[in-house]
Amino acid sequence: MKRRPLLGACLLGLVAAARGQAATQVLQFGTSRIELRFDDGFDSGLIEDALVWVHRAANTVVRYLGRLPLARFEIMLQALDGAGVKGGTAYPEPEPHLRIRLGRETRRAQFADDWILVHEMLHLGVPQLARPHRWLHEGIATYAEGAARVLAGTNPAARWWDELVRGLPQGQPQAGDRGLDHTPSWGRTYWGGALFCLLADVQMRQASSARLGLREALQGLLAAGASYAEAWPVERVLAVADAAVGQTTLTRLYTRMKDQPAAVDLDALWRELGVHKATAGGPRLDDGAPLAVVRRAIAS
Repeated sequence: MKRRPLLGACLLGLVAAARGQAATQVLQFGTSRIELRFDDGFDSGLIEDALVWVHRAANTVVRYLGRLPLARFEIMLQALDGAGVKGGTAYPEPEPHLRIRLGRETRRAQFADDWILVHEMLHLGVPQLARPHRWLHEGIATYAEGAARVLAGTNPAARWWDELVRGLPQGQPQAGDRGLDHTPSWGRTYWGGALFCLLADVQMRQASSARLGLREALQGLLAAGASYAEAWPVERVLAVADAAVGQTTLTRLYTRMKDQPAAVDLDALWRELGVHKATAGGPRLDDGAPLAVVRRAIAS
């Protein structure tokens, strides 16, 4: 199989490469620098394909947030048996960095369809939060990852809305739920957080003739100096993001959902947005729906 040419000016060079020693590639994006470290279990062809993958993910984040969240961060790629991107984690210490588990047999198509690296990079744009608010960190990364990949043209809009239609019911409060800050189940952490983000995005855009939403709020958070390098109270994160769009939507929504269950009529929301469930092939998007302009603005 013919390999892609190596990346152009953004590739500064090979810092270290030797058998038994991690290879490090350095990628430059404007004023931000990514140091990409590979286990010695990767061959040169896989390293080359992984560079394209990281470059694409970084560009996706830049398109959504306006820039990379940090001036410098490290991505450590850990080699595993098999194929595909196996998972990833963002760590705040000793400096913010990502660890991504990658199969040695990963193919280009698997890199192209990956969402994990964008998800983890987005974590770097939100300050560290106390454990009860982990749902907000994971919710932002879960929701914004999909919107960012639609914006970048690597995930069709209909496919993303189908993922939300299928996934968001897992974020609804169940019996015994005590609100997002007090119900740390998997569904409420990831999909409950994503549901909060969708509601905030829709409400922000309704209040601004579709011009401003969660994307612009997160860009404002970055502009205010927020990143995963620092810990902030959740109230500060929400207030700063709200101020960036001249609203109080995030703070009001948090007040309503943090301490008590707040079920969402998703069927009604999909109708308003013009997302009609289909039996096969994903949902049909209706541009005549009342909030179709909001739906399009979210990922366009």
